[in-house]
Amino acid sequence: MTGHSTPVTNSSQPDSCCSAFYEQDWVRQLAEDVFHPGGEDLSRRAVAAMGLPAHARIADLGCGTGTTALMLARDFELHVSAIDVSSSNIERAVERAELDGISVRFSQADAHGLPFDNGELDAVLAECTFSLFSDQTTVLAEIRRVLKPGGRLAITDMATGGVLADDITEILAPWTCLATAVDQASYSKMFETAGFEIQSLADESTGLLSLIKKLKRKLLLLGTGALLANQDLQGFDLKTIKFWLDRFETEVKQGSIRYLHFNLKS
Repeated sequence: MTGHSTPVTNSSQPDSCCSAFYEQDWVRQLAEDVFHPGGEDLSRRAVAAMGLPAHARIADLGCGTGTTALMLARDFELHVSAIDVSSSNIERAVERAELDGISVRFSQADAHGLPFDNGELDAVLAECTFSLFSDQTTVLAEIRRVLKPGGRLAITDMATGGVLADDITEILAPWTCLATAVDQASYSKMFETAGFEIQSLADESTGLLSLIKKLKRKLLLLGTGALLANQDLQGFDLKTIKFWLDRFETEVKQGSIRYLHFNLKS
């Protein structure tokens, strides 16, 4: 079995606020298979909490290079459709699916106009992507449209725990999923207004701290490797990035930046 890609369904819809940032070469080297607080463990717990039977149909919104989508098809025996606004991410995901012999439907598309029929899906997963969508109300309406009655939605994402410091808002928010993130109460109200019932809610902020440590290790390896190979990683400044990772870590420990897992039912 092989993965495959389908064309863009609505290219006029807005991209996520920072998709261009993640397509820089050095960011790809640093972030591939890492920019996901909680990692595979949280992905597995989020899907398990939905209680889906084998062969249920699930969509992964903002799939990146396909890490979670491939795992869902392989280990949970789900029929997986995965979308991302980045054509290069989709190309990479398809390559990985073909290499591993896993069947996943990969499409370049935007969550503001989902490429699925009404009531086509049993579940939707959005990992560290919902806060990036420019019109979250529209996205939630689209998710409700494509879910069967009683369908499940799992969202794991950044959240605020108070007023963010000015430097965090100005420098970090645009590329850390914080640009349009809100607090727990605001998310809950938004989901309920859109017609979703909150089945469970968990604070996964420890996953953020683990991610930061992992990024610091990769950052050191990436910087050292580039230095030894005499490479010029455009836009890459080791000291500056480490400073902001340290700054981000402080805010997480203080509770002003959080990571939440919402398990929802339509």
